[in-house]
Amino acid sequence: MQCRYSYSGLLLTAAYFFAALVSAFAENVPGRYIVELSGEPAAAAISVQRSRVRDEQRSMRTRLQLRNARIVESVETVANALIVDVDDASAAQLASIPGVKRVIPVRKLKLLMDRAVQLHRVPEAWARLEGGAAGAGVKIAIVDTGIETTHPAFQHPSLAAPDSYPRANDDSGLAFTNGKVIVARSYVSLLPGRDPDTSPRDRVGHGTALASIAAGIRAAGPLATIEGVAPAAWLGNYKVFGTPGVNDSSTDDAVLKAIDDAVADGMDIINLSLGDDLAPRLEFDPIVAAVERATRAGVIVVIASGNNGGELNTLSSPATAPSAIAAGASTNGRTFAASATVDGLGDFIAIVGNGAGSPADIVAPLASAALVGGDPLGCASYPDGSLANRIVLVRRGTCTFESKILSAQRAGAVAVLVYAAADAPDPFVMGMGTATLPAEMIGHRQGALVAEALEAGRELIATLRFSLGPVPVQPNDPASFTGAGPSVDLGLKPDLLAVGQDMYAATQSFDSRGGMFSAEGYKLVDGTSFSAPFTAGAAALLRSARPGLTPAQYRSLLVNTAASTDTPEGYHRDLQFVGAGLLNLEAALLSTTTAVPSSLSFGAAGLSPNCERSLTITNHGTAEETYFLTPSPYAAGQPEPAFTESTLTLSPGASRELVVRFQANDLSPGPYQGMIGITASSTGASIRVPYWYAATNNEPARIVVLETTSSGRANQSLRNAVYFRVIDSSGVAVTAVPLDISAHSGDGVVRQLNRYDSEIPGLYSIHVVLGPAPGPNVFRIQAGGASRDVTITGN
Repeated sequence: MQCRYSYSGLLLTAAYFFAALVSAFAENVPGRYIVELSGEPAAAAISVQRSRVRDEQRSMRTRLQLRNARIVESVETVANALIVDVDDASAAQLASIPGVKRVIPVRKLKLLMDRAVQLHRVPEAWARLEGGAAGAGVKIAIVDTGIETTHPAFQHPSLAAPDSYPRANDDSGLAFTNGKVIVARSYVSLLPGRDPDTSPRDRVGHGTALASIAAGIRAAGPLATIEGVAPAAWLGNYKVFGTPGVNDSSTDDAVLKAIDDAVADGMDIINLSLGDDLAPRLEFDPIVAAVERATRAGVIVVIASGNNGGELNTLSSPATAPSAIAAGASTNGRTFAASATVDGLGDFIAIVGNGAGSPADIVAPLASAALVGGDPLGCASYPDGSLANRIVLVRRGTCTFESKILSAQRAGAVAVLVYAAADAPDPFVMGMGTATLPAEMIGHRQGALVAEALEAGRELIATLRFSLGPVPVQPNDPASFTGAGPSVDLGLKPDLLAVGQDMYAATQSFDSRGGMFSAEGYKLVDGTSFSAPFTAGAAALLRSARPGLTPAQYRSLLVNTAASTDTPEGYHRDLQFVGAGLLNLEAALLSTTTAVPSSLSFGAAGLSPNCERSLTITNHGTAEETYFLTPSPYAAGQPEPAFTESTLTLSPGASRELVVRFQANDLSPGPYQGMIGITASSTGASIRVPYWYAATNNEPARIVVLETTSSGRANQSLRNAVYFRVIDSSGVAVTAVPLDISAHSGDGVVRQLNRYDSEIPGLYSIHVVLGPAPGPNVFRIQAGGASRDVTITGN
């Protein structure tokens, strides 16, 4: 059976392409289009001189202007395209001009460390570098909100810009460069809003944080000292997001132009921590095409997998680019928070109530409200003086927090430790009313642990800290928000995980309206946005220490040496959530074997597959090596991939391409996945290549909501109020199934169901009308045995 792997083989006319994208993209920029020309761009065809591309564009400019299109900008390295403003009604006519390949409506894109470096064995990698200059000679492009070059993280004492740098769009941009940040370009003028600041300055903080994680030098913040992964690398600032409240989103054309300039500027690595949750098929995505051409030109591109995860088939664009390294997020080993430390039981994250805290730590014996007052909720009165000089533990529920705290204060308590209820287990800020006794809340699981110990008669001392400080948390778990595969071409994504949760990073201190503003210049951040620059910094360190490899081989070094994400109990996590596993930079630096591609997706087909993929293994060592290939399925009894050669011997620098076949009969529906171990006989060192296949039967298992409108006016008609897809047990989109969409409560009405599968795999949307009365409107989506309720509140 032929195994379905790629969606990119469609042959589309320019007119159909235009119509498809206009209907599919959720947020297009009115009147703005990318006109792609037929000729290959400079980076994609070495034999085509840049002057030839410019000649073609010069001729096309005249033709476009005759159709009332205003030329805004041009792209010539990773795409051969002109960016134009034209009336929407006239845009489709541009596709009929000879020499126009396609007309693409511009969509909007959104923004998606001190302990983290230890989790990924970065200090161990630093120790193995000759001279210790991590990332020296490598240039990293940060395509984002800008970089605050005045931050201490970018004041390298001895680094100087190389010859022909610094660079900027104009002389005024050079003021935002230094010996560390050697390029400062802004594309804000391409964004829809008329921006008051078109300079490369960061007014958000996001780009500054990314740059500090990838390549910032050691800098001391109020909570911790931070340092980037490749502190000796240069940085390029390519600003594609504008002033807060004016241009909070970016656009395809701005990002495309930034990538084009980054490649022309000689950047070695490009970081993209941005995207769109409605990921188009590869052939419809101009940023993916640019990323693929940049990679072919020798640039390593790292992209955040997206923050809409928790479920399969939630990978954002352009992390879908096959040649890019898509980075998902893992948890850090600590966070910064208020805390409650209970001797013998651990350090717990705490949330301080909105009343008075305490400037000093409070250390006292713990007492249980259930044992002292007979009420675990602390709502009843305590005997006089029964809580003298004690911290009382009470459970959330029934009475107000104010009542709980005042009762404890009257009984002599020095503080109150509340723990969350079982049905709402996470702590939050308590409204304390008139109560002034210091109080914190911890999670239900932690509080129940303490309550059980007290009920068993243990004497416990607690320390309540009301200021931010380091608190240990469980490291190396996949973050719940990480965008997951399968990708739009059924590829295995993300490629790996790096810390993206509870990261302490640099940020901007210039604009208080910026979402990551901090007057101190440091911020605690979460998101795959920050996993990507960590990975980009790792790639810079590798490229500096081991020059001369291809982007695919650097990708293999990072991906195929990743550490396992298996739980201590031996549970294998789904590869479409975690990729090859956790970044291990020391192992990547030491590995002498690469595999291209770094993962094998056999795609999705029926229950009796017969699929083949090619795998090229290279020996980067200094001596001949014999390799043994061993498949390790993730479930006992599953079929294993077979190889044309399971043992091969390679001379130094030699490569061998072999065929990997996945063949089976009468499988049960679901994912079939595991690792292919490639072990060197002389050292026993191994790399792991993840593989994946989906046996499909078009049975819905889950409905994944990608975007939804949260609220609207009563009686309001909402177009594309909900975007969703139906997936099977492997995460593959199911389209050949009837859908039943109804207003379940709230008197709303479903007006229309739209299907966009030909442009965005498995995507549907619904138009609704909210009910006449304020309140929740619940819409139920049913597909086979799968259902999902979506609530939109009428105001």
